[in-house]
Amino acid sequence: MDPAFTALIILAVIIILYITEIIPLALTSVAGCIAMVLFGVIEFNEAFGGFSANVVFLVGGMMFVGNALFETGGAELIGNKVKSMGKSNEKRILLIIMVVCGVLSAFLNNSATTAMFISVIFGMAGGNILFKRRLLMPLAFAANSGGMLTLIGSTPPIIVQGVLTDAGFEPLSFFEFALIGAPIFAFVIFYMLTAGYSQLSKVARDYDSKDFDLNTEGTAATAEEKQVEGKETTRMRLTFGILGLSIILFATEVIPSHLTSVIGAWLVMVTGCLKFKKAFKNYDWNTIFVLAGSLGIARGIELSGAAELIANNILNIGFADQPLVIMAIFVIVGMIFTQIVSNTAATAMLAPIGIYLAQGMGVSPYPFMLGLCTLAAAGFTTPVATPPNTMVLLGGYEFKDYLKIGGVLNLLVLIITILLVPFIWPF
Repeated sequence: MDPAFTALIILAVIIILYITEIIPLALTSVAGCIAMVLFGVIEFNEAFGGFSANVVFLVGGMMFVGNALFETGGAELIGNKVKSMGKSNEKRILLIIMVVCGVLSAFLNNSATTAMFISVIFGMAGGNILFKRRLLMPLAFAANSGGMLTLIGSTPPIIVQGVLTDAGFEPLSFFEFALIGAPIFAFVIFYMLTAGYSQLSKVARDYDSKDFDLNTEGTAATAEEKQVEGKETTRMRLTFGILGLSIILFATEVIPSHLTSVIGAWLVMVTGCLKFKKAFKNYDWNTIFVLAGSLGIARGIELSGAAELIANNILNIGFADQPLVIMAIFVIVGMIFTQIVSNTAATAMLAPIGIYLAQGMGVSPYPFMLGLCTLAAAGFTTPVATPPNTMVLLGGYEFKDYLKIGGVLNLLVLIITILLVPFIWPF
């Protein structure tokens, strides 16, 4: 059988496994790499090359730095500062939480950042369930959109970076994604403080508190009792210093960003900010395997000719001389896929196709690729689109709540993306 068709069959099976989660996503991603080799689509070193990719070290290294921030009490300190600044004004608290969570998510694992602020919100809320429902969903959306401020803030731009460099194109700079990410992040905050807040207030009132039974008293007491004073402030300061150094090196690009990330990881362990054994025990290996495996699947789709086959069929439908129309269709498909199979899987499947669509029209691939990773990172419509969306389900939300609030936001972000991306990265 033609390798392109074999790759498409493997891709179809992978999509089903991603949707159903019969096995964990990490195992599905690795299974895709194994299948690509077993059925002769690509060689082993190509299929598993993602595990040695620069972008994997970029993400992996900063995970260690992020874990050190939590281990030394730095994350708790930030949470306490947010509580004291917010006082009793709910919208002010929401604004501070979204801004701080978004900025932290640009450099740290957004799942860990979301988890930290869930604890902060539960501690402030006590037994006020409506308060939690009004703040938890905006928290997830801030983590998603804040991840667009850097190359490592979310998985989609990292996958796009890998596909672009493999295809011989110039890699994105560390803060380049912020050219589109910053306006969207600001818009998400504005939306959730206005129309989104009103919708969440209605959602909160629609539910009876009996539907959401939580031991809030224990949560509140724990949050009040945890004080940063008991932590080793020296290690905490060292961790903040290492994070600050990493950000400076990322911004100046004195050395490659993946090397900066590895140096940051080495420093937090050699200084004792993060204990060596504990560092690997609490490490988010799931993200690493999903990311590296996704890169291998994307490589198989590209090298087998499957991506080119799909791209040519799309262009044969029409609009081959209208790149904006094709790009719009492409990113809409990416946005829809993200809500079904997660943003990591959607980006891995579609990124190679974006390269060939651009090449088939003789235009730059950057509008296609940046449009794709923007809409993939902006997964607001379903609870499975991103890990933060799933985590805030403890607010007692239903699927229709994401659709009602996040769906409108997704459509607005889609319009912003289609208008701004070709302006920032011309065809």
